Amino acid sequence: MNPFILLMIGLVGQWGLGLTVAAVLLRFPLSATTSHRQDRGDRYAEWGGLGLVLGIAVTSYLSFLWSLCGGQLGRPLSLTLTAIGLVAGAIVLLIHRIRTVRSRRADPNGSLQIGIVPNAHGTSGRALCRTAVTLILFLIVATIVQAVLTPQRLWDERAIFGLKAEILFVDRSIDSPALLGPDFVQYHPRYPLLLPLAEQHIYALLGTIDDRWSKLVSPLLYAGMVLTFAGVLTRHMRSDSAWLFALLLATVPALMPWEYGFLSVQADAPVACFHAVALLYLWDWFQMNHRDDKPPVVVNNLLIAGLSSGMTIFTKDEGIALFAVDAFAVVLIGLTVSRLSLRQVMASTGLFVMVVTAITAPWFLQRSRLPSTTEMSYFSRISLAALIAGAGTLWWSVPHLIRRMFAEALQWGLAWWASLLALMTQPRRAREPGQLLLLFDVAGALAALLIAGMIAPTAVQEHIGGSSHRFLIQLIPVAVLFVAGQWGCSPRDRDTPFFPAEMARP
Repeated sequence: MNPFILLMIGLVGQWGLGLTVAAVLLRFPLSATTSHRQDRGDRYAEWGGLGLVLGIAVTSYLSFLWSLCGGQLGRPLSLTLTAIGLVAGAIVLLIHRIRTVRSRRADPNGSLQIGIVPNAHGTSGRALCRTAVTLILFLIVATIVQAVLTPQRLWDERAIFGLKAEILFVDRSIDSPALLGPDFVQYHPRYPLLLPLAEQHIYALLGTIDDRWSKLVSPLLYAGMVLTFAGVLTRHMRSDSAWLFALLLATVPALMPWEYGFLSVQADAPVACFHAVALLYLWDWFQMNHRDDKPPVVVNNLLIAGLSSGMTIFTKDEGIALFAVDAFAVVLIGLTVSRLSLRQVMASTGLFVMVVTAITAPWFLQRSRLPSTTEMSYFSRISLAALIAGAGTLWWSVPHLIRRMFAEALQWGLAWWASLLALMTQPRRAREPGQLLLLFDVAGALAALLIAGMIAPTAVQEHIGGSSHRFLIQLIPVAVLFVAGQWGCSPRDRDTPFFPAEMARP
């Protein structure tokens, strides 16, 4: 079979695998009916987008577990995962189709609506929604085309992740002796393996190393993140508003078309994707439980958030700090601001932490066997004396971060400025649990970056100055989500027209 056709079939199977996991977590195919807060088209966007993200994550993670247990990587494993994904995805779609037909027969008046913009009220709202969807689809296609036009060329994507992917493809094991050589893997033997395994999966399907096609990983994550973002937002606002904010996320220059974003296979944009999905479902969980008509506390959001947070750690070490900040924020906000009981908060946080621990434990077991080279060893360096000694670095690092976030608008668009303006214009809404979670996440992550600069053995200008732009990529989706939560319609105002002029129309 033509390698390109086999690759396309493999990517469909990968999506089918993610679609199945997403269906189980979302309980999507269990009911063909729609809730009063989310229409079918928007649920499809969330389901399909989450399937793209989880498809890549689950494929890499299953490959890792298989190799950890002594199995060989390569085309047989990739074809097996493809077959499982195709069969499982087809079964899930068939189940959903059957339930949809039954629901239509039970509701012949047609209360079920098909389409992407059914809850965008008014002519202007529907036009805005369709325009946003069209532009997002165009951006996804453009990202895919741009990514595969050039081979890997940035240092991190070649020397850290790309090189490991080639080793995994050639030696077919995560225990390859080459991965233990600090010089050969550019002094990064302990970097997580999600991206190298995802690239290896593409090489295995192709039967050869072609680092143009391996760059498809990032555009697919980009598409999944944006679609999931829009789908979840429609549970809290009308479709036109949700897709407009999704378009805002899709057009942040640092994500696309900046070369360090989703056009490369460096880890920062994938971390932004997995971290965004984790925060999105934690935010949704808080928002749902803060409504007057809140449903019973459910675990689906926590399972998705835990899975995505674990995959963030499996992508890059910064995920550890992000997870610690988020777990602490969930406990603090849950106990002080939310309407949840102590038992609910502790049980929910415990579930979130348990999922992350279960996912990352095998990786940390493998990591403990790998040599330590030039890693900063931040945790071992933290002490009161080190923090006091490094306090002087804040005079440089704090102004540097402020300038980078607010002065480099061509790189970040208006996301950081919009976040600040949204906070100032809607201060009461910023005190809602979901919004506080986002503020705490950004503040905590930036604080962690500043602390890392205080205790790092290198000069702060080199350490923070050379990495802050990539670190901010990981946080920019959180800023856009905060803007959406501030300026988007609140749950009780979900049916209010987006354009005030429409309110006067008959």
